[in-house]
Amino acid sequence: MPSSSRPFLSLPFILLLLASTATASSSTNPIASILCRNSDTPFLCLRISSPLRNVNPLTLTEAAIKSATKVALRAKGKAILLSLSPRLSPQQKSSLETCAESYGDVVDGLEDSANSLAMSSRKKAGVMNYLSAASFGVTVCEDAFRGVPRTTFPLARVNKTLRKYVSNALAMGDQLSLHW
Repeated sequence: MPSSSRPFLSLPFILLLLASTATASSSTNPIASILCRNSDTPFLCLRISSPLRNVNPLTLTEAAIKSATKVALRAKGKAILLSLSPRLSPQQKSSLETCAESYGDVVDGLEDSANSLAMSSRKKAGVMNYLSAASFGVTVCEDAFRGVPRTTFPLARVNKTLRKYVSNALAMGDQLSLHW
């Protein structure tokens, strides 16, 4: 066989090897796939579940709450930072301060739900109550800007991301009865 054809023979082998490696590394836990179907954002749910060794409704809810808490803390920081701008109208400043406060409430609700989940006497209703309260905090920020004339919502992307994470935590929390 001429030496010039060897590279072409090895090319299919290399492609096959790359394809099998990519498939192996992107395989999804089948339990996570089932649980994440109930989320509005299944891709986000699967991403949150990927580092978990033991996937079940409890561990996935814990991970979803932890992830949502991180996003809420960043959202609160961004709202505080934006509220410090000297170019804001008093109404804009007040609305951003409302957002920072409501994002703080989201953090509190998520932390309370995590604490409730960690208690030995845990109950799904308690966890869901705190997660629902956290979800409400996301809405409060958006509502604060509805009455501000000629202003776009400066936290629209942040709020949308936070809403997805909190919604995902709610969806995972709703499945806790499958575990308890």
